[in-house]
Amino acid sequence: MGYSGVSRFDERNIAVLGLGYVGCVTAACLAKLGHRVYGVDKDATKVTSVLESRAPFYEPGLEEAVRESVAAGRLHASTDLAECLAEADIALVCVGTPSARNGNLSVEQLERVIREVRANLAGRTRPLILAIRSTVFPGTTEELTRDLVAEYPFVSVISNPEFLREGVAMRDFLEPALLVVGGDDPAAGRTTADI
Repeated sequence: MGYSGVSRFDERNIAVLGLGYVGCVTAACLAKLGHRVYGVDKDATKVTSVLESRAPFYEPGLEEAVRESVAAGRLHASTDLAECLAEADIALVCVGTPSARNGNLSVEQLERVIREVRANLAGRTRPLILAIRSTVFPGTTEELTRDLVAEYPFVSVISNPEFLREGVAMRDFLEPALLVVGGDDPAAGRTTADI
């Protein structure tokens, strides 16, 4: 991959919610770019893998990126959402939205994570960008986050769908052919695109 790992952008504190395929690749790549990344997942096995400097699954280049980022102190993992969210400027939601036989997407995991984020914002006044990387139909993000934004106006919600292919996901992240970022807050959109 030829990327040096030197950050070209401002260093950010980023929480990656979900350490499955998309989340772990996202967390490792952002840490490789020089950001401080806090990965969170309910699955203690995935968290332990990252803490032990191992990738929880095989993807070319991922194990090395996880190992280097953990050793450099830029990649952390936990099952505790509150801990990871407390330091975050940006939270990237990377949970699954599996397809049903009828073609609909299940947003149960996404709804759960949004509820948990909302429950952990009491007392916070610092701005937070909540970027949804999970695959959803247009309008879903706005519908699912309406109450959260109404209660916490310092939260900016951004759609930032992932386009990662197995076997080349690290390269797809670090050298994207397509980057989609959308939302009502142009500054939050630019910040998300910059990372």
